Amino acid sequence: MPKYSYKAKNRQGQLKSGEIVADSRLHAQTSLSNKGLKPIKITALASDEAEKAGKKGIQNYIYKDKNGNIQLRLTPQLPTTRELALFTKQFSMMIENGIPMLQALQMLKDQQRKVDFANIIEKVTISIEQGSTLTDALEPYPAVFDSLYVAMARAGETSGRLDIIMKQLVTYIEKAAKLKAQVKSAMAYPIIIVVVAVAVVGLLLAFVVPNFAKQFAESGQELPYLTQLVINASNLLVNNWIEIVGFIVASLFGLKFYIATESGRVTLDKFLLRAPVLGDVMTKISVGRFCSTMATMMSSGVSILEALNICAASAGNKQIESFIMKVRDSISKGSTFSEPLGDGGLFPKMVISMVAVGESTGTLDETLKKVTEIYEEEVDNAIAAMMSMIEPLMIVGIGSVVGFIVIAMYLPIFSMASSV
Repeated sequence: MPKYSYKAKNRQGQLKSGEIVADSRLHAQTSLSNKGLKPIKITALASDEAEKAGKKGIQNYIYKDKNGNIQLRLTPQLPTTRELALFTKQFSMMIENGIPMLQALQMLKDQQRKVDFANIIEKVTISIEQGSTLTDALEPYPAVFDSLYVAMARAGETSGRLDIIMKQLVTYIEKAAKLKAQVKSAMAYPIIIVVVAVAVVGLLLAFVVPNFAKQFAESGQELPYLTQLVINASNLLVNNWIEIVGFIVASLFGLKFYIATESGRVTLDKFLLRAPVLGDVMTKISVGRFCSTMATMMSSGVSILEALNICAASAGNKQIESFIMKVRDSISKGSTFSEPLGDGGLFPKMVISMVAVGESTGTLDETLKKVTEIYEEEVDNAIAAMMSMIEPLMIVGIGSVVGFIVIAMYLPIFSMASSV
């Protein structure tokens, strides 16, 4: 019998979580309600077979392909965002053309080159053959089919418009892929520039400065303060490079471990939203993603409270996730959608005004789509502006540091020339 994890509130409003065994997601929801709990989120857990498949073992690294040839893999062969969009598009087309769901899934499974994705599709097919709905069959595999994907599938099954809603999901996935690429671009460029700057300075201190220091030592002249400062930094790097590299590596691992904690992730997410230049880009990306997700789900018939739950889970930022849950709580207590959006200072007045108009006219999903289109252009412009601003700043910064080292090394030579 399937197992589900849940988050729910009791009659006192306290948050409870745990696991429950039930025939279906609906039965799990009913069982929790009978116990006096109000379900907030119910997620299917992987079956015993799926859990065994997920455990590390030699079969995760060595497998046989369709032709019986032994292949080696180093990472799980799961679909990229674009591959998932293609799978969804083909699935919706097959359903639209009257191909039975099981046959469509089998055909798509045979087309997949990535063995793990093919295995997941096969397990989904088997679950449906055994009587599960598509939604219940997809839920145990959140690494491929996230909560939004499952919610859209549920809305499609419930409304009988699975093919149409799958097409809407394809559009969302493609936009999400674009946003993901923009986030990587916004984050990667400054990091690459900083790494290059550190490498250049390190090479100068390790290989260029020692040659000057040797010549100055042989001349026996008294060195200017700046020159001595650079030589001391060079000696520190050359004589203790193992300790310095070890400290940097340990710091990076420590930072990675800290970010993996709840408090560390909250601190990082706050910094990303408040950082100069980058913060504006990340805020616009977050607002655009929120509006896109809400528009897609509401146009598919997903309730606003469930849509907000999924938006919070897929926000990618703890501060924004917390804010969305506060908005959800306000709406559940009778507030309008637009009122709590203005409390966190995250959403501009323009967005709040448009949401208010959408609520009053009953066209909230269409309004959110328009906001999404506006923010797609805003994000493109913000990233372009950030790149054009960061590049000269980084060049000036690197040039200043390198220039400082060069001048410091040539000061004794200038002194010698003036004395002659």
